[in-house]
Order: sequence, then C-alpha cells, then structure tokens
Amino acid sequence: MDSLGCMMIWIVVGILTLAFVLFGGLWLWRWYQTRQARLQLRKDAMLTPSSAFDPERGRPRPWVIVNPVKHDDVDAFKAEVNQAAHQMGIDHVHWRETTAEDPGTGQAIDALAQGASVIIASGGDGTVRAVAAGVAGSGVRMGIIPAGTGNILARNLGIPIDDSAQAMRIALGENHRALDCGWLRVDNVDTPSEIPAEGMLVRAALTKNRVDTDTPPSLDQADSSLAHRAQNLPGTDEYSFVVIAGLGFDGETMAATDSELKKKVGWVAYVVAALGAIAKEGTRLRLMLRNPKPIDDPVGDAPGDDEHSRVVDESATISGVSVPDQPESVLTWVHSRTVMFANCGELPFITLAPGARVDDGLIDVIAVNTEAGVLGWADLSLKIMGQGLGVKTMNLPVSTGKIQFRQAEGASVAAQSPQVIQVDGDAIGTARTVHVRLDPQALDIAVPGLEN
Repeated sequence: MDSLGCMMIWIVVGILTLAFVLFGGLWLWRWYQTRQARLQLRKDAMLTPSSAFDPERGRPRPWVIVNPVKHDDVDAFKAEVNQAAHQMGIDHVHWRETTAEDPGTGQAIDALAQGASVIIASGGDGTVRAVAAGVAGSGVRMGIIPAGTGNILARNLGIPIDDSAQAMRIALGENHRALDCGWLRVDNVDTPSEIPAEGMLVRAALTKNRVDTDTPPSLDQADSSLAHRAQNLPGTDEYSFVVIAGLGFDGETMAATDSELKKKVGWVAYVVAALGAIAKEGTRLRLMLRNPKPIDDPVGDAPGDDEHSRVVDESATISGVSVPDQPESVLTWVHSRTVMFANCGELPFITLAPGARVDDGLIDVIAVNTEAGVLGWADLSLKIMGQGLGVKTMNLPVSTGKIQFRQAEGASVAAQSPQVIQVDGDAIGTARTVHVRLDPQALDIAVPGLEN
C-alpha cells in the first residue's frame, strides 16, 4: 500500500474517532442534564421532612407486610430488618405475611385497625400495589423494602433495591412525598382474573374491622385512619396500580413471563416473554380521555382549551362517530399494539413516559404501534432510547414505530377483540373494555433524602 493510501486510512480513522468522541460527549452531556433534571424533580416533590410516627398513637408501631415467596430466607430477612429498626430505637416490628387469597390489602387494613404508624410493603410491585390499596387515603405513611425482579416504583422513588436494611431505615425516616394511586376496572370480560380485586379486599377487610362501608364513619371517631380509608372506597371490581397498567402486547408479555425464570435470570425473563408476544397483531381501539391536557403540553403545564382538548388525533377520528358534547371528554380511534396507563415513567434502562409524575393527578396514556416487522421495533426502540436522553419523540409519516402520549385524569378503552390486561405486572385476565382513574396524592410514601 502506498503512502497516499495509508494517509487516507488514517484520515478516515481520525474522522471516525472524532465523530465517536463528539457523539459520546453529547450523549454524556444529555445524560447529565437529564439526571440533574430528575434530581431537581425529586427535590421539588418532597414534602416537609417529618417523622412517620404519629405522637397521638404513642410509641412507634411499624408493620411490615412481607411476601414470603420473594425471599429465599424469610427468617434471615426479618432478622436484618429487625436489626435496622433496633438501631433506630424501635424495639418491636409487627409482621404479617401475604397469601394467595389476599396479597397484602387486607393485612394493611388490619395494620391500620391495630394502630400502625407506618406500613411497609416488602415484595415485588404486585405486593406494593396491594398494600397501597389498603393504605391509600388513610393518612398513614407507607414504606417499601423491595424484593423480587421489577421493583419499578422503588426505582422511580430512589429506594435501594438490594439493601433491605437501608430501605427499612428510609421507611422509618423523615423524608416523604405524595403518590397517586390508580384504579382499573374491566368490562366485557372474556377470561376472568384469578387475582382478587383490591377493591373487594378493601371493603371486606373494613367490614371485618367493623367499619360500615355503606355509611362511612365520621372522621372524628377514635380510629381516624380507618375512618379516612373508608371515605373514598374503590368499587368491588377495581384493581389498584401505582406503576403502569396496560393491555395488548404489554399484557401478553406480563402473562407469558415465567415466574421461576424471573428468579433465575431477572429481567431477561421479561425479554423472553416479549419475544414470544412480539408477533401479536395490533387492534383497533376506541379511546376516551377525561379532562385531557393539550397535545402540545406533554407535562401538563399549559391550560386546556376546546381546540386542543377535544381530539387526540384528528387523522384517527372515524367519520360518523359521536363525540360527547362535553369539553372534558375526548373520543378517538387508534390502531395500536398496546395501550398503557402510566403513573411512573422510568423502567430499568429506559424512559417510557418522560412526562409522568407520580403525584400530578394525571394518567400518562401511551399508545404504541409498529409496522414493517423488525424495522418498526427498531424504530420504536430508538425513540424510547432517545427519550432517556431528553430527546422529544417525533412520529413522522414515514415512521414504522410510533409512540403517542396524552395526559388525562382518567381514561377508558374499548377494543374490537379481547385483550390481556395487566396491573403493575400482574395479568388479570382478558377483556374488551378497560376504565382507569386516579386517586390523586392518596398515598404518603417514605423516600430517601437527596443525600442517599
């Protein structure tokens, strides 16, 4: 090879190296900016530091509701948590275990009835949502000791997922913030759920503790936490969620995930299940949004108006469909592989819903569709990766992978064919119609300080 050829090779190598350095620098800068923005959001969302212990209830009474299936050695776990509590001056921790019949909701109500000052859920996202259903609206602090695979809420709140003692110290600490609690109801059921609805469990547990669910007690009665919990009761057919609910591909993936494989390989089990569901075709859906935010306002800061809030996607509106004559309602038709309802926006390694806030009283409705096989999934993956770096998603006419967002106070979806439904990773059967709502800031949850 002559000297000119060698020189050209070195020039090309130099250009590629410079491009790599510039791209890497830009990526790091975007990552840093995004990280700082998220830290600021955490700081702004935190409430005034205060102890989780209610002075009127006497000595601290922490209750831990543990899912024994999520721990290889439950006794060792309890010893570690008890030791952490003892180091904080708490001599006794009350323990209750979940069961298949009641995954944590009834236990949380019982803890309220017996004077719990803080109720701590230890398990996966399913355990957390079940306990949250019992605690919501009571005014009693809730904590999380993560276990299992997902732990999405804990990750979004900055709670360590591999340090039970530290998670216990956070649960007993002074830092806390508000959290919305979501509720999902299904109609036109094709395959009923094997998991009991938390709404039914809440009412049954209150009745067991002699609280009249037909005529809620006054708030000045002796046990104020139970009285508060009874004020805004869910329906008997409503399922709770605090992370993400969904239908379609999302539900198929959760239903197909092998629990034993999750224990062995963690998140890889979800990837395996997703690959099995990837061939599922999309379906036509009718989407109703209640009090939606404007399309051009992804984080919900701008005031709504009729021009922006009546139609989600004009190109998707079908001629002849009657749109309710209510400015707070929006009706549209979409073709989608999956529709998700997010309270949290962060998943491991990706940002699914950039505008999601756990305390804003809004559901982030996400519609996802792909075309052209693997090209569509690749396009979608690039869009989601870009969201993690703060890059705004753009759905061009030539896009083969599309992800659309809209924030609203509630939503209903009707599908042309039965879809698998999931709440926080738990598949709850198949149905054609889903209704979703939020209890804004219904939970007071312990979180780490910014120094953690």
